[in-house]
Amino acid sequence: MDLITIQLQQFVRESINPQKFIGKTVSSKDFGKWKDFLAKEINSLNLAVLNLSFHNNGVEKVMLQLVNLSDIVNSYIFKKSLILRNHSQARLIREHYIYTIERFDELISILGNLFPNEAGKIKIADSKLFNTISDLKGHYRELINHLRNSDAGKDLVEIVLLGICKMIHKKNITRNEVHYIESLIFFLLKNEVSLDNRRLSDLLIIHDFNIPDFYRYCVDNWKVYLIDLPGLHEQKEMLLVEKDRLFNLFTAKGLIMPYNMKSLFMELDEFLKEKYTLTNQLIKLRRKLSQDQERTKAGIRFLVNLPVSQFGLFIRIQIEKGILIKENLGELFTFFATHFYTPNTLYISAESLQKKSTDVEFATAQKLKGHLIGMLNWLNTNYNLSNYN
Repeated sequence: MDLITIQLQQFVRESINPQKFIGKTVSSKDFGKWKDFLAKEINSLNLAVLNLSFHNNGVEKVMLQLVNLSDIVNSYIFKKSLILRNHSQARLIREHYIYTIERFDELISILGNLFPNEAGKIKIADSKLFNTISDLKGHYRELINHLRNSDAGKDLVEIVLLGICKMIHKKNITRNEVHYIESLIFFLLKNEVSLDNRRLSDLLIIHDFNIPDFYRYCVDNWKVYLIDLPGLHEQKEMLLVEKDRLFNLFTAKGLIMPYNMKSLFMELDEFLKEKYTLTNQLIKLRRKLSQDQERTKAGIRFLVNLPVSQFGLFIRIQIEKGILIKENLGELFTFFATHFYTPNTLYISAESLQKKSTDVEFATAQKLKGHLIGMLNWLNTNYNLSNYN
């Protein structure tokens, strides 16, 4: 059911459009009809809202339509004022525009009191916007002085001020957003403890100041802190401590920034969780690597003093010359990969070893040829084979 009648919408968009008054005189009777029609429509809407129990989406729709109608009439006063500048009844028409806006705003206010949750999601009407933004700017100027005279660092202060400034100037700002900005500024101003970086950051986390720049500020600070800790175990402990501190801030139950899919707590907690998981994996990998090195030293696996590419080609030569049987090549390369390692590759991939035995670069073949010539020279020297073919 659409509670805003077509007649009311046409009245605002067409009947009282400034273009309609060009070259015409409006009688006192017509002005009376204007107010009577408007009063009738508004009273009917008021009764319908009070008597009907409709879904929340229905409330939002009605309020949004009323705000849009109010904005249209407001545009007649300001954006289209030149159309009626020379009209003999310009002042009277303007007074009736203001009356129309006031009636719409009254009903919007009634709905806002009855349905505060739904009203919070609706943009501020243009007729109220100037005073609303002016009030916010006044509080904002107080905050500028407060923060710039605090012990908080300049970088963090500018992140806060720029973030709030952008919120104030957001297009189609809603009641919820205005309430969040006002409340956040109030909490920052009333803080009796001298604000340093730690205290200011804590307040912003408590009150869900979830803007990209502040998120990056928190993450970058943690990264710097982690770099300063040499041991992985110390890093792991630091991440746990920060997770606990973050949770304690979250339980302080501050403001909630409107319309964000995730809270700042959730996003920061995810970062710490991912870092903790990565650090834990690095510890396990380092431990395993240490164990592998111990096994290697114990002689379970053998070092071959060739790069993997040359080692692969060396195996391939033996296969092609019949020294190694050309069967079950996958198992053969798996054997060599399992039982040998190179100076730069502690664990050789069998697939990579087999692939490198056929995908041979010229430089690899040239270097292996040098090794083979060196082997021949060793045979010649040690077994007097120089004169034998």
